[in-house]
Amino acid sequence: MTRIRDIRLTPLRHGLSEPYGMARGLAPARQCTLVELDTDDGITGIGEAWGPPATVRGYLDAVKDAWIGRDLFAHAQALPLILGRNYHFGIENQMLALASGIDIAAHDAIGKRLGLPVHALIGGKVADRVAVYASGGYMTAEPEKSLDAMLDRFEGRGFFAAKMKIGHSIEKDVARVAHARRRLGEPFALMVDINGNCTADQALLTIRAIEPFRIHWIEEPLAPLDWAGYRWLRDRSPVPIATGEALYTAYQFNRLGIEGCADVWQPDLSLCGGLSQGRLIAQLAQLHHKRLSPHVWASAIGLAAAVHLVASHSPYPATTHPPDPTYVEYDVGENPLRDDLLAEPLVPVDGFITVPDGPGLGITLDPDAVKRLSADA
Repeated sequence: MTRIRDIRLTPLRHGLSEPYGMARGLAPARQCTLVELDTDDGITGIGEAWGPPATVRGYLDAVKDAWIGRDLFAHAQALPLILGRNYHFGIENQMLALASGIDIAAHDAIGKRLGLPVHALIGGKVADRVAVYASGGYMTAEPEKSLDAMLDRFEGRGFFAAKMKIGHSIEKDVARVAHARRRLGEPFALMVDINGNCTADQALLTIRAIEPFRIHWIEEPLAPLDWAGYRWLRDRSPVPIATGEALYTAYQFNRLGIEGCADVWQPDLSLCGGLSQGRLIAQLAQLHHKRLSPHVWASAIGLAAAVHLVASHSPYPATTHPPDPTYVEYDVGENPLRDDLLAEPLVPVDGFITVPDGPGLGITLDPDAVKRLSADA
């Protein structure tokens, strides 16, 4: 039996040269927590926890005992235990982010223990590479002046799909989307993201105004828990609705499906419960006949986990010719947490990332980069 011996956290942070973000506000830095899970037979698995590292660390002492000493192969039993034991804490917090990072690290450790890639542990690989969409087009302090520089990051790199930020006003949104469509051309799949900055009636007006520009999906038009609003909007929207990056555990995604709130589900594995919950969410998406597209924001570890999840996800009800690929989000903003953290970064070629086949996540940290990025925290 392989037992979990210790869990170690390292804060990672990179201060941005210029703040950028979304309609709700701008971010001065990229940050997350590196989770390292040590076993009693000398294996170390790595994971990523979303959000402010100090807040993630604050939960560790309260829940660490649920994992320490547990059989590595029974690690998934810890999350139901802490959710039941600490039900007053709720689930929309850094306790779940911490649990997510531990779960990803446990999968990495199991893969290393067995000599198998993560995708083999969660259903088996259905593709050797996964499609990515370029995520960018961010808001800045002067969003109109910076738009072309943001769109430059989409071009000349082989991407065939991209997502940009909108949500300031209908007039400004139409201008941004129209400009992007002219720059990127008609064949390009263009998604837009409001980050929950609208009420349902406002979002519907925006959707109708930008529909002529062939929008692939509109992401988070409403606040994450506006279930009634999402249900109302989806019944009326001519554009597919995507959401889920701020939903926690399969329970919330199950409600998303039961109430018919969205067409594309976007779990973030670094906060929703890790690969264990991610697999449940992917299975629920299949049962509800919805598309899956994991949200990825912070580091290369979360990106690798999302790649493994999508690599093992069936395109059902399609077979060999799905109308659209199952996309993984690939942020193109300034982000050393993604670009520098690994000895061999995961880099898309012609809009696809090759699925790692090495043990566990199939990635190796660059210790110098970890030290440097930790020193910035």
